Amino acid sequence: MINFRAADLLLRFGVAAIVSLVGLTSSRAQDLEQVTQLKDGKNFRFSSTNANWKTSNVDFVPILPGKTLTLADVKGAGTLRRIWMTVLPSQPCYSRLLTIRIYWDGEKEPSVQCPIGDFFGVGLGLERNVNSIPVRVSAEGRARSCYWVMPFRKSARVTVTNDGDYATWGFYYQVDGIHEKVKEDAPYFHAMYRQQYPTKPGNYVIADIKGRGHYVGTVLSVRSTTEGWFGEGNDYFFVDGETTPSLKGTGFEDYFGEAWALRETTGPYAGCALFEGGFVGARASCYRWHLPDPVRFEHGLRVEMQHQGVGPKPGGNWGNNVERADEYSSVAFWYQIGPHAPYPSMPEGMDRLAFDYRLFESAAKMSLDPPKSGKVDIIKQNGLRSNSDVNWTGARDGADLNIPFSVKSDGQYQIMVLITKSSDGGLAQFLLDGKKISDPVSFYGDDEKMHEAPLEFRNLSVGTHVLTLRCLGRPAGAEDGRRFAIDGMIVQPLRK
Repeated sequence: MINFRAADLLLRFGVAAIVSLVGLTSSRAQDLEQVTQLKDGKNFRFSSTNANWKTSNVDFVPILPGKTLTLADVKGAGTLRRIWMTVLPSQPCYSRLLTIRIYWDGEKEPSVQCPIGDFFGVGLGLERNVNSIPVRVSAEGRARSCYWVMPFRKSARVTVTNDGDYATWGFYYQVDGIHEKVKEDAPYFHAMYRQQYPTKPGNYVIADIKGRGHYVGTVLSVRSTTEGWFGEGNDYFFVDGETTPSLKGTGFEDYFGEAWALRETTGPYAGCALFEGGFVGARASCYRWHLPDPVRFEHGLRVEMQHQGVGPKPGGNWGNNVERADEYSSVAFWYQIGPHAPYPSMPEGMDRLAFDYRLFESAAKMSLDPPKSGKVDIIKQNGLRSNSDVNWTGARDGADLNIPFSVKSDGQYQIMVLITKSSDGGLAQFLLDGKKISDPVSFYGDDEKMHEAPLEFRNLSVGTHVLTLRCLGRPAGAEDGRRFAIDGMIVQPLRK
């Protein structure tokens, strides 16, 4: 008999979706089976709920710049089972500027140390949804949950530090666990952040672990800075001191379960949460959870990724396996018995971002050429806010708003325009010195939040240049407002 439901799913979503559904179904079945097995233990929760919980629903706390908030401080043996948080941000890329740390059994150096966005599967400080088994991100990237099982014997402490320049006023969280007996050989959970801006000669090192355990996951993010395609590099796992890796990959996207480039998709064990496209300066962030295939090691493990791809070689010719100097950042996830080796120091907050906000120029301070149609309102304000500095309304299709700027030296630059999307936002295209530098950019959205609009890298000579915002009309579904809200922009030279 034909299974019409399965046939319909195959037609609508393809074989990959069916495999994902089977994986999720298996995991959920195990969870359902587990709750029928009665065990000793007492649940606990640490949360941001108001101390006056009977009379107040103000259930968030602030984190001032440079300050650390303790989410949970657990005494006694047990297991962390769930961490959830959501943030009312005060500046762009906040999830790269908030650092989560977890300390087991009174250790002085944390076993978990990474930005919260990367910890929950999305790098580079951007917001995207993820639907996987150990991590789920929803509410358009704003609600983050993880279900990693994290046993401890004496204590557990979870903190978040604000490494940004602005206060995070609205931070909501819950940390759930169970006080229970922990097996003597239960390993500790670890997560470690690394980055290279740009990558250096030789493979990019994701992890160099000493000890015995299981490697269970990778989040890897890239900002391309060279023409061509970055994703031809292979993953390599050197187990227990191997000089030849016993696990060798076939390409960047292959490791993350994709093929023939990348596209935004999420699944139970692997996915690409972020992919901005193939232009020079585009960003991507992928995850891979080694839950059905943990990499076992007795004495140590080194995980590397080649940063190779299609691009120009010295002399001008192009090649397929050229080592590229793109920007890589990553988090390695693993379980380990005993103490871990020292982690690399966390880079300063702003040094983790693709765009250096120390170079940010508010739109209200720019010298704008008056457009030939519509109205430009300039809002004077201090600091980054979700209310834009410049609002161009009533523009005719094809009309231009010119933004002159200057650079002090010859070189390669990328421009990022910070925009605010709105329900009456229009559709635009950016031009640099009269030449297109972007695909159409939509200013339409209902969140009234700031969004980064990265443009392509270009070679600029010293002196004045003109960035043009050209009105293309109204996006599908938007009100007939053609509003273009700009908070400011960054003109950033290529890092070397």
